[in-house]
Amino acid sequence: MALLARLNCREYKNWMKAGHCLLILQSRLQGYIDGEMQRFHQQLGTRAPRQRRRCQCRARGKQFEPGCPVCAAWKELILAHHNNRNGEIYWGNSNPSLWPTQYWEVAKVYMPRGQAQIRGPEQCDAAALLNLINNCDYFRVPNISRVREIIKCRNELMHSCDMTVSTPWLTAFGQKMYNLVTELKHVPGLVRECDKMQKVLLADWNVEDLGINEFDGLPPEGKMVLQGPVAQMQGPVAQMAASLSSLSPYEVEIQLIKELIQEMYLEIEEQSSLTKEDEDKVSKIKNFLCQNEDLKFAFQKDIKKLDSLCKTHDAEGWSYTRLSASFFTVFSLVILTAIFLGQKN
Repeated sequence: MALLARLNCREYKNWMKAGHCLLILQSRLQGYIDGEMQRFHQQLGTRAPRQRRRCQCRARGKQFEPGCPVCAAWKELILAHHNNRNGEIYWGNSNPSLWPTQYWEVAKVYMPRGQAQIRGPEQCDAAALLNLINNCDYFRVPNISRVREIIKCRNELMHSCDMTVSTPWLTAFGQKMYNLVTELKHVPGLVRECDKMQKVLLADWNVEDLGINEFDGLPPEGKMVLQGPVAQMQGPVAQMAASLSSLSPYEVEIQLIKELIQEMYLEIEEQSSLTKEDEDKVSKIKNFLCQNEDLKFAFQKDIKKLDSLCKTHDAEGWSYTRLSASFFTVFSLVILTAIFLGQKN
């Protein structure tokens, strides 16, 4: 079952449409935030001591205790502009020793987990960029609740393991996105892209309207056939903006599933275990990919990783069960022995 067959499910189309709008938003925020964060970093640099040589300070997870006066000063400055200074801050996203010289290492402190390997805004998804705006008071948004509403929508989208949302949800999402755009109308090109978002939300995505090649099973010669600019998505921010806002439905689908799987990996990594809810989610996503030959081919490595996660969890569960059984047996023997000796005495 390939893309056009999957689009027979209205709720799945809704999921993809909302995700497409987030990709369009992301493409416009990337260039804007790139320039704003460079200016913010320069401002902080005028108030912080210079780093004469690279220190050995390192952050881990939500903890960071500076080992030098320069990192201590930068930490104080970063916190002074952090709207969530008393909440969870993922210091481990960044390398403190690079704060004086690399603006994006500072930006990552205002973002959610999983940003350690990210080197610039062109590699960030909408959630990371919106959280930066929400958490850093340098971005003076009059009605910050509109930013938070879209963050919440995005999280609901990425936590839908069956990759579906209802039509009423999509309608409410469209209104919230419109509200956000009016709040961020100073972002270059965003108002213009709002029209494109509205067209995406209202489109039927009928078979004849898609303009993509449909295939059953694997693509010709075992290669993925993508008709948009996905292959060129390693360029600068401007190139990224152009490509992300003009993706085909199939490319949108690939991008969204990648993001959903990555979000799941981060959750499991953070809690260092696989809960029953996680196990069900992993199983649903793996089954969905395996039931669609084109997606099965595109996500071969992820399917193997998901399968490994389940097997590891099963093995750990079996070990725990055997350990519990052994403990119960020994405990029972001890009790019976004590009873027997008590009766004998």
